[in-house]
Amino acid sequence: MSVIDFFTESPDIDFSIASVDELLKLISANAKFKAVYGIDVGEGLPDASQLRKVVSLAIKQQHDIAGVVIDETAGERRLQFMLYCYRQEAECGTMYYTALFDITGLCNFYEMKLANEKRKLIGEMAAGTANSILNPLAVVRGSLQLIETTLKTNLASSHLSDHLVSQSVGHYITLANHQVTEINNYVQRWLHLGKPFHLDLRPVLISSFLETYVPNLQKEAIKKGVPLVCEFPSEDGQLLIDPHYLREVLNEFVKNAFEASEGGGVRLSVHMSDKTSTITIRDSGPGIAADMMKLVKDPFFTTKEDSIGLGLNFCEVVLQKMGGHYELTGDESGTEVRIVLPRVPAE
Repeated sequence: MSVIDFFTESPDIDFSIASVDELLKLISANAKFKAVYGIDVGEGLPDASQLRKVVSLAIKQQHDIAGVVIDETAGERRLQFMLYCYRQEAECGTMYYTALFDITGLCNFYEMKLANEKRKLIGEMAAGTANSILNPLAVVRGSLQLIETTLKTNLASSHLSDHLVSQSVGHYITLANHQVTEINNYVQRWLHLGKPFHLDLRPVLISSFLETYVPNLQKEAIKKGVPLVCEFPSEDGQLLIDPHYLREVLNEFVKNAFEASEGGGVRLSVHMSDKTSTITIRDSGPGIAADMMKLVKDPFFTTKEDSIGLGLNFCEVVLQKMGGHYELTGDESGTEVRIVLPRVPAE
């Protein structure tokens, strides 16, 4: 293969080159360009592409454009390019030469590096403040237990002993204990974002996990008045997971789905492929605006007044430890979360 052939026809290079006319029709292009944009010579640049918008601007203003970062979608992949567009007069008319350098890997690297630095910062913040919260919390929990024990003893030996009084007080003590547990769990999640923590990973059949998880989920849906539809796979499979932490992750996403649905429904489905299991949660809410989609994984980003925006970061960390990840998409009809976990061979 000659050098010219390599640059024009090889799919292994990481940049695209093309020339277009003033009508935005393709005059020539290498194989990489055609693979990304799915067009051939004589066809117009895709209407929805950012390349078309930038080249249109170059044509309108009649000047070159250098070093513009654009986002494009090729199939299900999101790609980022550094774009250069140069204007040149030719016998057949004005042509615009474009060169697009694929910087997707570089951008992903820096995004991951930035995310890790943010988590490290959160961990340092958490380590500095966790004891200030957890120690008083332990005192509150111990005091509640002491109050409950003392109250039961005194009521049992007193003429004022009353089942209704005991039941009422017991209810409030149980409620207070529940809130203490919620605060403790939240602080522990915060700590997990910045320091190593251990998962009890073990092979679990997806059917067994769903049998224990879904009934509680259905109770919560009834309590909140949200229609819930569950679709189970006909095929069973084994996952290497920590059931407790996977429930925590699902609860976070389901809670968001319930809150977003606003009278609509939520659908939970599971799909098994040869190598993965995908748990999908879809709500019927207003969806997530495109400009916010890139921000939802950022620590402390939230649109809720009663949240500090660490839930999705916690989910991401836990799923990564299980060898999985989650994907978030949304439109006007709702938001969809796909949790992808690797299958393991049955023993």
